[in-house]
Amino acid sequence: MPREVSRVGAYALKRSLGKGAFGFVKLGVQDKTGRKVAVKDGARETDASCATWGQILDRENLLRVDEQEQLKAEIKALADLFHPCIVDLIEVLTNETSVFMVMTYCPGGELYDVIRAKGALNEEQARRHFQRLIQGVDFCHKKRIYHRDLKPENLFLDENGDLCIGDFGLAALREDEEDNNLRTICGTPHFAAPEVMGGSRRLVGNKNFKTVNTKTRTEGYDGAPADVWSCGCILYFLLTGVFPFDGQNFVQLQMLVQKTEPYFAPQRISKPCEKLIRGMLVKDPAKRWTIEQVMKSSWFKTDYEPVQVQESKKDSRHYDDEDPALEEFWSPDTGLVVKTAGESSMSEVDKMRPIKQLNAFELINLAAFDVESIFDEDENTVSNATRFMSKESIDKVQAAVIKRAEQDLNTVAKRKTLSRVTFEDVNNGVVVTMRTYQVIPGVCVYDFSRDEGGRDRFHAWFQKLRDPSGPVGALINIDDAQHTAP
Repeated sequence: MPREVSRVGAYALKRSLGKGAFGFVKLGVQDKTGRKVAVKDGARETDASCATWGQILDRENLLRVDEQEQLKAEIKALADLFHPCIVDLIEVLTNETSVFMVMTYCPGGELYDVIRAKGALNEEQARRHFQRLIQGVDFCHKKRIYHRDLKPENLFLDENGDLCIGDFGLAALREDEEDNNLRTICGTPHFAAPEVMGGSRRLVGNKNFKTVNTKTRTEGYDGAPADVWSCGCILYFLLTGVFPFDGQNFVQLQMLVQKTEPYFAPQRISKPCEKLIRGMLVKDPAKRWTIEQVMKSSWFKTDYEPVQVQESKKDSRHYDDEDPALEEFWSPDTGLVVKTAGESSMSEVDKMRPIKQLNAFELINLAAFDVESIFDEDENTVSNATRFMSKESIDKVQAAVIKRAEQDLNTVAKRKTLSRVTFEDVNNGVVVTMRTYQVIPGVCVYDFSRDEGGRDRFHAWFQKLRDPSGPVGALINIDDAQHTAP
């Protein structure tokens, strides 16, 4: 039976913050201090039938050995990274089924959402974020850790608005100093280097990618220049609000990445900045600018003040060798605190009441049905909400959503439970999950999250679904326009 995780150790779990490489991250609040943290959950069991409600890493996702290895790699990487420009791993908690990673909470949200809500940045603003990005990546590379999924969605803003790199779910650790080559095809196509995505099986047999396919699969690729390429794409996105390369599908996108150069509108980007971006987006990784070259560029050095890196917290972090179940995750010298989540409490979800009702304390400020007071507690968080509220019956709303999705949006709907339905848009590669929550009797929130596919396409799909002139839009009878996807 599904279970609801409401607590992890000394932390009460609140709303979902987002989705990482393999699952969701939730907001946690420490009991005594009220400190907010981000909690990521990696399950140990491989029984998919025991999935936890709101599970951040579904057990189904850990069935494959390679994904188990990635979870281990993420913990190992974060345990060794203590830097102002990187999300800090505070502690690891465990119980009989899961490994919970407690990390720094960044209330400013994803940098992607800031750009989407407010538009492209000027060069001064972009440079401030970019300087922190490069310093964080440089720190990782010096420890032979390669992120491999750098993108605006994995860059977060802390309480001061400073950038922090997060989500190391696809990180690679190279302990062998003589072996830099990686062979896993991973990352996000719009930000992944050509030598990484060029080895994709979807490109095998295409004559335009024959050379790249052969080289990537036999020789592998170096993680350092691959991360540099991603940083170049990120800087272009910050300054323009669009991707440097874009296509209607994966193959078309890769064709543009391999064969074309990004477009620079006249007078939009300064020449020194354009030179820097072009140097980072060189197709040949051997000729691509290195992190050292980037940091020596005139544009990067403008108003540059290096962050102060404190010594590692290893004095206050220790390896718990009494937990043999976790011994495979790291060696004793990582100095990471590992505790048993003995204070965790699991509450059974009644089969007859599968629609979750929100806690009454979350409804104190709901006099005007303010959705944001429930889901987005921080004023400086850019909402990435894709949800709506309705007073209509649950059956009526869910039926309208499913009908609209299947008949008008060419989407296949699959009901998982009474409160959860998934939608798959085969043409655009978008997979969405709708979850139903009861706010108060007679009022429900319908929350939509992106499981797979491009974020822009997900938002476009959602906006079409809830079109005010359509059947679903007609059922949204509580004003929540300001809280929908930007």
